[in-house]
Amino acid sequence: MKATAKRTLTPRAVVLATAAAVALIGSTGAATAFADDDGPAPQSSVQLSQNERHLDDNAKDRAQVKADKISQSEATAKALKAVPGTATSAELDNADRNGSLIWEVGVLGKDHKNHDITIDAGNGKVLSKHTDRDDDAAQDARETQAQVKADKTGHDKATAKALKAVPGTVVSYSLDDNDRNGSTVWEVDVLGKDHKSHDVTIDAASGKVLDQHVDQDDNDGDDD
Repeated sequence: MKATAKRTLTPRAVVLATAAAVALIGSTGAATAFADDDGPAPQSSVQLSQNERHLDDNAKDRAQVKADKISQSEATAKALKAVPGTATSAELDNADRNGSLIWEVGVLGKDHKNHDITIDAGNGKVLSKHTDRDDDAAQDARETQAQVKADKTGHDKATAKALKAVPGTVVSYSLDDNDRNGSTVWEVDVLGKDHKSHDVTIDAASGKVLDQHVDQDDNDGDDD
């Protein structure tokens, strides 16, 4: 389980070709939107090595947590300062093109729109801000607003509950719908002190731990 949907990072050749096409049709608005969606890969002060970028998820989580200098709570606070609102997700990850270690934080802004804020995992600087403007943006924002309205716990308490259940380091959290009954839950990923990835589900209304299990999707055999 991962917290946030990743933006597809377009290769530079495609970026240049698309930018040229936009220039030819003379659409300033389209060019601005394209720059927001598919701009240069973020350059953080911490990069994973080429080998670390291709580890399985569990091993890569360990490498990322070791290299990370900013906690999820610090990254979230930086994002909320940049875009005031309600934090709905955060994930420690690396940019595919250059291995930069970043926190991607999702915020439902006071403008009632979904925003993605990229935070440097080394020094906490805001590297980019992106407002969701795709075709489903309005519908997605309404769904996020409904989830935030149903939430009585908040990301701080949810991650604290998850860490009490599984001591370790939070690598992602996300406000989401429960697939079983449609209720609102916090899904929290914790790299436990046992060096395994754990998924912890928190009821957003009551703050109770509904489920916790070791992530079995990751094949950790290549890490020995």
